[in-house]
Amino acid sequence: MSEAVAGGSTAPRQKKRVGTKGTLKVVMVALALLGQLGVLYYLVDTLRSHSLYIYFLLEVLGAMTILFVVARHRNSDYTIVWLIIMMAMPVFGYLLFLLWGTTGLTHKRSHQVRNSVQYSTQFAQQDAAVYQDFMSAHPDQQRLGTYLIKEGFPIYNHTRASYYPLGEDQFEQLILDLEQASHFIFIEYFIIAEGHIWDRIHDILREKVQQGVEVRILMDEFGSITKVSNSFVRELRSEGLQVMMFHPLHANIFRMFINYRNHQKITVIDGNIGYTGGTNIADEYVNLDKRLGHWKDTAIRLEGQAVWGLTVTFLQMWDSEYDTRSDYPRYCPTIQLPCSGYYQPFADGPVNNPKNPAQEVFLQIIGEAHQYVWITTPYLVIDNTMHGMLCMAAKGGIDVRIVTPRIWDHWYVHMVTRSNYGSLMEAGVRIYEYTPGFMHAKIILSDDNSAVMGSINMDYRSFFLHFENGVWISGSPVLDDIKKDLLDIFAVSEEIKPEEWKKLPKRTRFGQNALRIFAPLF
Repeated sequence: MSEAVAGGSTAPRQKKRVGTKGTLKVVMVALALLGQLGVLYYLVDTLRSHSLYIYFLLEVLGAMTILFVVARHRNSDYTIVWLIIMMAMPVFGYLLFLLWGTTGLTHKRSHQVRNSVQYSTQFAQQDAAVYQDFMSAHPDQQRLGTYLIKEGFPIYNHTRASYYPLGEDQFEQLILDLEQASHFIFIEYFIIAEGHIWDRIHDILREKVQQGVEVRILMDEFGSITKVSNSFVRELRSEGLQVMMFHPLHANIFRMFINYRNHQKITVIDGNIGYTGGTNIADEYVNLDKRLGHWKDTAIRLEGQAVWGLTVTFLQMWDSEYDTRSDYPRYCPTIQLPCSGYYQPFADGPVNNPKNPAQEVFLQIIGEAHQYVWITTPYLVIDNTMHGMLCMAAKGGIDVRIVTPRIWDHWYVHMVTRSNYGSLMEAGVRIYEYTPGFMHAKIILSDDNSAVMGSINMDYRSFFLHFENGVWISGSPVLDDIKKDLLDIFAVSEEIKPEEWKKLPKRTRFGQNALRIFAPLF
């Protein structure tokens, strides 16, 4: 690792001691969830024993809700799991659906997010000349590019891109870029963890604030809850940094708040440089923490006009939390680079449902592939639509490959991931497991001419429940670098063979399939 990341030291500095308050919050949250279930059970039992008419009314409402779920929700997997719950426990399941199965965000929060996105649309208009150039250069990509434009995400050229096959490589360059910041720095991550890499970044941010640079940090409270000390936010604010915790837990204790988190990963520097990918700001992402073996993650650096798409996404989320209106023109790119491919940053989130740009982009890339589709993902928790599209592509002769981790971080999600192997391999999909450690990279690449990088996992949570972001790339030289890295990944991964997979014990298969039924709730 270079001195830029390692701070000139051959070993990571001692981590700050993280306070117990974050852990205590998690325990209290778990107790609150269990308490909700207990209260619901007591209420249902009491009504059944003493208020038969009310209980019967709730049964009727539950039956009506089943019809609502079938009509309202287009995702069959989501519909099935709630149908099972409400039909098995009519009143209890109905009340649980009201608590955990509806929007997940309060009406006020949903309204704030929608207002923020709507306000930003005036600053994210498609340049007609760029679109015409794109259509001329890549007519075979018209469908996907036009779809994202209609969803509010312009396509850009005059951008240069760099690919980083490891978190270490990304942060080495990121730190150099942060040191050159003169106007503003926007940082948005699901996880920020105290430790060596944060110490290096923190030192720079503190210095930049003293130089008059505007620094905004947006972090998800649930993602970072056990990663930072009790006084973390307070200390940063005292240093002049603007810090916001997204969707605070204390304000959502009566909701299924482990969903609807901000999983986006963005850094923007002076409007001209932007980063996104799979990495958070924590030591495991630069392989200083080896608890899951070698941590494989990737990132992309954009320089030029396409950075504006990342900036708009950041400001949308920031303004939605504060219910404010940022001065967008103040943060526009100020450099013009030669055209080097086309880039389309986009975002997705639960307030869009039933629209899901992230899943639609993946589906279109898979469906329009002519030669190959290669995917890396830490989790393979897919619905029937995605499963069917992957199988259809493989059966049609497309080289479909998916790489997941050999060493997992959540056993139940890994069980669901593996439950999909058999049927996918039967259709011709090639499944690999990254043997050196944990595969956290989120990449889909097709036909040397289309790729997405960002925060989007190949799972239900990313497609439907979390706020995510990505960049669709077409016709860029950086695609060659991504392909080379994927070939290197295949070389060190173990391909799962169908004949070996069939030898799994029946009890293991049963457990995997049982967990898969409830995958939309994970």
